[in-house]
Amino acid sequence: MYKISVSKELFQEILLKKINILEKEASKYWQKELLEPRIENDKIKYGIKQVDKLTITNGLGENKPQLIIECKKVDYSFKKDYFEFHLGKIIEQKNSDLEENYKDNLIEELLREKAKLEESMHRDHLTGVYNRRKMENDLGLYTSQRNANFLTAVFIDADRFKGINDNFGHDTGDRVLIYLGKKLEKYAKLLNGEAYRYGGEEFVILCFMNRDDLEKHLENLRIDIKSQKIYHPKKDISITVSIGVSFYKDCKTKEDLVKRADIGVYKAKNSGRDKIVYV
Repeated sequence: MYKISVSKELFQEILLKKINILEKEASKYWQKELLEPRIENDKIKYGIKQVDKLTITNGLGENKPQLIIECKKVDYSFKKDYFEFHLGKIIEQKNSDLEENYKDNLIEELLREKAKLEESMHRDHLTGVYNRRKMENDLGLYTSQRNANFLTAVFIDADRFKGINDNFGHDTGDRVLIYLGKKLEKYAKLLNGEAYRYGGEEFVILCFMNRDDLEKHLENLRIDIKSQKIYHPKKDISITVSIGVSFYKDCKTKEDLVKRADIGVYKAKNSGRDKIVYV
């Protein structure tokens, strides 16, 4: 079993599984240790000796931290002139004081990775805003708060979106959705809320704001959305939205809040689109 000494930083990265390939320059020592000559067709060729385990150390003396780690395989990189040790699971750790620190760091790292994973699971992959699952979770939280009576649902639906897909292609339709997602995320912050993609070309903002300020911001949102055009070689595309707004204080259930806002969208579309209807 080979013993390799590394820096403290690299040792910690190996321990935290941030890297899974350990590189060593193809010095004369490593060439001697890892290259195995064989005769093929009267010619000498070299293979790479495979290693089952490695000892990774850091520092000097008896108390240096040490890992015994699985080595899945050893490769050679012609481009870098390095041997590459592909690392697997950690079999054993030594030096308990440092081990505890590393365990704490590992736990912190795992928690950060878990938080990142949960965040990505709650994001819509196209627009980057939160998805419907996150909206439903947040709706449950918001309606259980003391200030739930101030909760407002804003339902936004892109007008004539099917026509955009049919006439300009789905790539352009995706660009429209991305454009709307960015606008809604910006205005959600002004409204003290969050934006979510509900499905297709439908979005929802859940927010807490007094009605006067709410109406001003939503009118600015409606105007802002249609003030910019999406470029297309055939012609630039104007985007408008129909918006329905409902208030939790007028609803019996949290599900009713979104349904009422959706009814507002339906009324806005029936009265000519590019409108805001409060229900």
